[in-house]
Amino acid sequence: MATDRRGAGSVVEAYWLILGRAPTALELDDELRGHLNQSPGALLRGLLSSPEFDRLRTAWQAGRPAHADDDALERGLLALGPDDAFVRRAYDWILGRPADAAGAAHYARRLAEGERRANVVRALVLSNEFTRRWRSVPRDSQLCELANPAKWDNDEWLAILRSLGLSDEKLLMHRKPYEFAQLIYGCRRLGALREDSVVLSVGAGHELVLYWLANHARRVVATDMYEGVWQAVQGREGDPDVLRRPEQYAPFAYRQEALDFMKMDGRQLAFRPGSFDIAYSLSSIEHFGGVDGAAATIRDMGRVLKAGGILALATEYVLAGPPHEETFQPSEIAALVGQPGLELVEPIDDQVFRRYPVTPVDLYREPYQTPHMVVRFNDTVFTTVMIFLRKT
Repeated sequence: MATDRRGAGSVVEAYWLILGRAPTALELDDELRGHLNQSPGALLRGLLSSPEFDRLRTAWQAGRPAHADDDALERGLLALGPDDAFVRRAYDWILGRPADAAGAAHYARRLAEGERRANVVRALVLSNEFTRRWRSVPRDSQLCELANPAKWDNDEWLAILRSLGLSDEKLLMHRKPYEFAQLIYGCRRLGALREDSVVLSVGAGHELVLYWLANHARRVVATDMYEGVWQAVQGREGDPDVLRRPEQYAPFAYRQEALDFMKMDGRQLAFRPGSFDIAYSLSSIEHFGGVDGAAATIRDMGRVLKAGGILALATEYVLAGPPHEETFQPSEIAALVGQPGLELVEPIDDQVFRRYPVTPVDLYREPYQTPHMVVRFNDTVFTTVMIFLRKT
């Protein structure tokens, strides 16, 4: 089947048939190196579960144009080979099976009569057979997304969660363990987390993931201001004593020589450009002075990354209701990830909670209630968004 072929030609073919475009150079590189899709069929699963494909299918269902340039789309599909080969590949990728004789003959005849190839793709995507298939596609392998309950169905991801010493019980789902596991999962998938990697954490506190990373990377640098209100609340993440005695906060044995804690403002990092393979910040940049402070932090994190390095962020994403301090509206998230020299590794899936309806946890009345994936302050409902950017 096409889903078992992993050469450049098959990746290009899949992108044209599923997304109606060629892969970017970055996407093609990631696909061929296997960082995002390591098993047969995972390339297809990733494309079918992507927000981009969801938007295309929704447009077709509503009878709206799905692509900005229909002629460019048709040229790309025509490049996939003769009509009979095109039909076979369309069935293979879209319906996941060989074309039956009647179906192949029908579409070959339509194409010979002048039908556009894009309309064949559209017909297959809107078929009842494809709808059944699409609904069964797991949405558990995405990287850039809102805090996703589907990750608790991903064995690879759950193994990471357990390695952190955290519960894999679905009833105990929580945004913070999600952030830890998703950080590791994404950095591994993107090929950035290796034994020789140098990692920077901004707004680090003394989170347990730091100690885990110290056992899996060459060096980890944790930076924070370690002052103010955080010295006494939220698990005393801002306790300055960690600068002197980090081992006192370790949840398990770790390589002490691999982990350094430093007092530092994330908006003005005292490191040379190109010093780190990974720079990340988990639920901290919303405390750095609104959009301007967060943007300054992202830019400086990008500055200290090596070319091709990964910048990972988790922050607060408003789903509904009025603005609230230390959260970001979707438009503000879009502005934050648009910093020069950085590129999303994939579109952000902002539709998670249309697929997984939940009751928001009231942080004033029941802060420890679980599952704890969507929360609210009064009328403002928000969750975590996880973002991976690559330095271009």
